[in-house]
Amino acid sequence: MAKKTFTLLLIMVLFLGIHSCGRPEREPISKTNSPPVITALSILPENPTLKNDLGVSIQSKDPDQDPITYQYQWIKNDAELVGENKPVLKSGTFQKGDIVQVRVTPSDGKVEGTPFLSNPVRILNSPPVVQEVSIEPKTAFANSDLKVIVKGFDSDGDFIYYAYRWEKNGVALPEEEKEVLKQGNFKKGDSITVTVTPDDRETTGAPKKSEAIIIANSPPLIVSSPPQSVKDSKYIYQVKINDPDNDPVTFVLKSGPKGMEIDRNTGLIRWEIKKEDKGSHQIEIEASDSEGGRSTQRYILSVDFRTPQ
Repeated sequence: MAKKTFTLLLIMVLFLGIHSCGRPEREPISKTNSPPVITALSILPENPTLKNDLGVSIQSKDPDQDPITYQYQWIKNDAELVGENKPVLKSGTFQKGDIVQVRVTPSDGKVEGTPFLSNPVRILNSPPVVQEVSIEPKTAFANSDLKVIVKGFDSDGDFIYYAYRWEKNGVALPEEEKEVLKQGNFKKGDSITVTVTPDDRETTGAPKKSEAIIIANSPPLIVSSPPQSVKDSKYIYQVKINDPDNDPVTFVLKSGPKGMEIDRNTGLIRWEIKKEDKGSHQIEIEASDSEGGRSTQRYILSVDFRTPQ
């Protein structure tokens, strides 16, 4: 009886000991990593030209809040560009009319997400540029024709057409739209400018205005031809001039034979020839206006005659 009682107590102790230890702990269940996801992708700028570098705007998320990195592959006209796997596609890699896309693959360092292909963008026309504009001649007179000198550039290599807008003293000359402004449209003292606008028949570029030129005083021009020989005892020569500014003109005989005279206001030359005047004579006439403009005429006068005995 005592042996049975001891055995029963031993079983109870063992039973209670097992229950007092509790259940064995379970090993933690490992959490599955989720790949990152790109939710939006676009190329910037939205309307690129040949001069632009192309960048990428990305919106993405990672369910596990892991940091995200990206792999890039640029595509032009449906063909992958070898070696172009950076976030920026430099200008010079494409030209006007090309279709460009970028495929971006996200990664959290553990797994890659689904690649995302951007919408295509077309490389647009670049507007032409006027680099320099000036008027020639630099010193212009009322009887000058003025011409525009233009230096332009088009990134796409398109032919450039130009539109011209001439101004006189700040007021547009509406009928003058060519590269040459003819004499008669301005006078001494006028300020002339021209604005040039470039156009490649797709896009109009920014206009550029020239510096002003001031129409200078025009010197009087001697337009008559002198008689260069005489066989008589009198020499008469009416000097004729043209002053584009209609300034008053005076005349001076700078050199000539003894006794030859010129009328200061009319330009009429008279000379009573004597026997001893036979031979060649150097003549120089100067015409000058009220503002210091001047011109000269030089010639050789030959006297060959016999005076009456």
